[in-house]
Amino acid sequence: MFRKAIIAGALLALGFSGPALAQDAPRPKPHVIYLHNEAVSGVPGKETTMLSIDWPPGSTTGRHTHPGDEYAVVLEGALELDVDGQPPRIIKAGQAYHNLQGVVHETKNASKGRTRSIAVLVLDKGQPLQIPVK
Repeated sequence: MFRKAIIAGALLALGFSGPALAQDAPRPKPHVIYLHNEAVSGVPGKETTMLSIDWPPGSTTGRHTHPGDEYAVVLEGALELDVDGQPPRIIKAGQAYHNLQGVVHETKNASKGRTRSIAVLVLDKGQPLQIPVK
């Protein structure tokens, strides 16, 4: 008991409190599996990448952009899509969405359980799949 009080006092002295610790904890990231990557026929320098994404409860991508267009479909569960300058949208199983190149957005698991989706990105060859934004 005395040890817990010392630890709690030390955390408070450093400016931490119980709720703040829970809020500051990093949220889980989605688990991404690369399914396919191939050049776009007839379009020199362009390629597509197909991803299977498993979203644990509470997971988020964080704010980011893509250097190309993203097309996605939710297979199970639901995702919250937060695009800068737009109200958040809920995308449910069986629904699809499209993010334009360079648009700042964050995607989160909006269900209490697991969510699964498939995404296809159309990018210039050699570009990263996403670019984090603060």
